[in-house]
Amino acid sequence: MDARITKKRLGHQLSYDWIKIAGTCILAVVLLLVLFTTIATRPTAGQTFDFYTFFDVRFNSTRLGSLDTLKADGALSYDIQKLNTYEVTSTGYEDMILSTRFAAGEGDVIVASDVGDVADENIDGALKDLSGLKEFLYGYRGNCMWLGTDGQPLNDPQYGAVGSNYFADCAAYLDGYFPGAGYSAAVAKGAADLDTSAALDEEAAEAGFRSRMKGDKRFKTEKQKEQGIEDEKTRLLDLRDAFVKVWKSVKTNGAIRVNTLSFSADLDGNGSIGEGESFVWSYSFDISGLEKITDVLVTYTASGSGTVTGSREGLSLCVVRNGTSNEEELRYEPFTLLAYFVEEFNGGDWAAYHTGGETEA
Repeated sequence: MDARITKKRLGHQLSYDWIKIAGTCILAVVLLLVLFTTIATRPTAGQTFDFYTFFDVRFNSTRLGSLDTLKADGALSYDIQKLNTYEVTSTGYEDMILSTRFAAGEGDVIVASDVGDVADENIDGALKDLSGLKEFLYGYRGNCMWLGTDGQPLNDPQYGAVGSNYFADCAAYLDGYFPGAGYSAAVAKGAADLDTSAALDEEAAEAGFRSRMKGDKRFKTEKQKEQGIEDEKTRLLDLRDAFVKVWKSVKTNGAIRVNTLSFSADLDGNGSIGEGESFVWSYSFDISGLEKITDVLVTYTASGSGTVTGSREGLSLCVVRNGTSNEEELRYEPFTLLAYFVEEFNGGDWAAYHTGGETEA
């Protein structure tokens, strides 16, 4: 039997079976893609940093920088693997978007503006329309961290609201790595100056790293683990430094402050302020005093002439309570982000709080 492969026979074979051959190739490519996607390391909720803006606040161009740039500048730690930015606009779907994202454990910080309050002409001292910040917090303060500068937990029996204090939580976390520093006790007392001389417990840092990174494909070899341990030590030292500076700033009315929003609004429309319609909230950092923050974040407002301008007026940052990540090690990245903002957009001046807000077209 003549079974030689000839040009003619090969041509006949391909003319009949080319579809099968092409299909087999496509299937092989798809299977490889599925395999690589399945075995690839995916960032956890804690390793993904979600940065949102709300309503009239927008990112100013791409000045925020890439994830690599932010990590190199110390704004975020080595363990953050993905950066997401998203502008929540007033489209009618904002509640659905935020509810879905927060329920999925997404969200780390959101910047809104405390601009746009409208006084109620019929009720003295009350508001008729709320600023973007107040509107966001009215609906989602349960998803945000309490920032009481007294260092005490949130406990509001009028609304049944309870919760931990973000400063106290971070202080307790740092106490586990800086023995003898006494951060928890100092924050609970409201002391502005915290100890910066306490040495890092390097054994605790290494033990925490090795436990947390089990199975992480970035750290397979001992050499990779050794580098990771050094990065972990840097993360803890940077966090301690940022926390101490932010805490002192909010206690002394420095460049970073805590907004304490105190207001009333006739929410039920009955013409008076009743029970549950007066609020005192400390859920946001005031970052409007950072002189050049408009390089990255801008509040857009419309003047009476219809001209839309941008400024830093009212810019405030809320720390989102990420309910599903449960990653204690990465809950405090917003402190290093705030410290980066002061260094980058206020010339490192922690004492200065610049009033007003420059305008940009």
